[in-house]
Amino acid sequence: MQYSINGDYPTTILPHRIRLPNGLTKTDSTTFTNSDLVNAGITTVADTPSYNANTHKLVWNRENTEWDVIELDEDELSNLNNEKWIAVRERRDLLLDRADQRVLRYQSEERVGITTHTDNISDLDTYMQQLREIPQTNSDPDSIVWPVIPGDEVEPTDTSN
Repeated sequence: MQYSINGDYPTTILPHRIRLPNGLTKTDSTTFTNSDLVNAGITTVADTPSYNANTHKLVWNRENTEWDVIELDEDELSNLNNEKWIAVRERRDLLLDRADQRVLRYQSEERVGITTHTDNISDLDTYMQQLREIPQTNSDPDSIVWPVIPGDEVEPTDTSN
């Protein structure tokens, strides 16, 4: 359950003490009645509504003490899209760093004369090139199909938010 105190942003925690209209206070929240809460300026708030964060935002309406779901404007949509592309590039860079470690291991194995390599360098090169091309070959940051690193059978875990 959520509560708004004097119209402020909702919280799930009631205050430890409320002042009643007669000037007395109550300090045991288990004994607060609905009447006590209303008289202290505390209203019960409906649960946060579900909404699509890609197209809308959730705003607290202090006057009506309720949630409003508002459509994102063009600037907000553009900023959201930019933030998603930043997250895509961060994930891509992390995956490139991990693949680069495998390339370094391959090079080390080559230097010491190990002929049975852990990784196929050609497959790693192809994988890394696919990662580098992600921003240029995709138009929607929400629908990227990530390449699978050679030797792994599952897609990499999502490292964004």
